[in-house]
Amino acid sequence: MATVRYADGSASLRDLAARLVADIRRLVDQHVQLLKAELAHEAARAAKAAGMLAAGALGVALGALFLLVALGLWIGDLIDSTPGGLAIVGGALAIIGGVLGFLAVKELQRRKFERASAELRRDAEWIRNGA
Repeated sequence: MATVRYADGSASLRDLAARLVADIRRLVDQHVQLLKAELAHEAARAAKAAGMLAAGALGVALGALFLLVALGLWIGDLIDSTPGGLAIVGGALAIIGGVLGFLAVKELQRRKFERASAELRRDAEWIRNGA
């Protein structure tokens, strides 16, 4: 687009507005590019942190496993039966896991019924008021 210049060297209002719009568009594009770069950088940092968390969790799980085996062997020495000591530790873990699983299922069922009853109350109120 040709720029219209007046005798005193100034540009027309239309040309100034067009340049202003082009500059604003360029500024917005630069901000979008900066945001994309920042998001990519943050995603890479989050992926690295997730990998470190997974490695740490694996280390903790293996450490706990070895500690439980050591506990079972120690109990086995106390009762003069290695398989018995390992069975005691395994049984205790099974009981603890079963109790925690049972409590979790009960909690989920309770919350499920609370949501369902709240929705039923809301539907009943809607039917009474508007339908």
